[in-house]
Amino acid sequence: MFFLAMMWRFVFLLVFSAMSLLVFVGFGDQIYLSDDLLTADKVLIADSLYEEEDADEIAPRMFQVWPGNNGLRSSDWFTVCIRANPGDVIVLAPRLYRFDLWVFTPRLTITSQGATDGCAEIWGTVQIEADGVILDRIAITGPRKAGSSGHGVEIDREVVDRVLIRGCRIEKNEWTGIHLIGPRGRIDELRVHDCRLIENGMDGMDATCVDKLIISSCTIANNGWNFEHGAGVRIGSYVKHVAMQDNRISGNRFADVYRRQR
Repeated sequence: MFFLAMMWRFVFLLVFSAMSLLVFVGFGDQIYLSDDLLTADKVLIADSLYEEEDADEIAPRMFQVWPGNNGLRSSDWFTVCIRANPGDVIVLAPRLYRFDLWVFTPRLTITSQGATDGCAEIWGTVQIEADGVILDRIAITGPRKAGSSGHGVEIDREVVDRVLIRGCRIEKNEWTGIHLIGPRGRIDELRVHDCRLIENGMDGMDATCVDKLIISSCTIANNGWNFEHGAGVRIGSYVKHVAMQDNRISGNRFADVYRRQR
């Protein structure tokens, strides 16, 4: 009986792990972006860009754009708008892009073209405003561009339950590499794998409102050059589960890993 119980427990764990991974798998179309992005400074990705006010009139859809004092922005405020459905994969050529990017399509993957030709580099902020988004093999770097927040990746905790960031370089941003925003809400799971969070001005990443934080195979070093209390990883006192494995964390100004106590 003990053996059978252990076998059932093992099978359950396998099924549970597989189901949790499915959240981060996209089954939609691949969208290769054109060179129009080279001249853009504000890029929007959403599953719909317009809304019908009545049978004869279509109005631009409104989007909540952080920081909060910016308020609502219509789709025509952005210099480039890209329509993508949940599960689609946005593919960027490996070159430098000077724009801020807002992502409103859930379960979207953003990745670099090719496996060995380097990665696309975004000089600006990537703002995630949808659940289940994957950033894959993207570089988000400073210095700060006019109008940017100065953070590398911003995740809106009001609307995001899960997010996966893997194989990314998040370096030399004026503020925090991975930053959580929003006045309320909690993220169920933040998973960061095989990333380099190096020489960001404040923290490499903060996790002040996450239930489950998973950091694996990452290099998090030399963050905090612009603020004396900058840390490699900042963990809030209400984070319930933390799993950190095979990371190289060193040389961060205030602390490599700082966990606030209640």
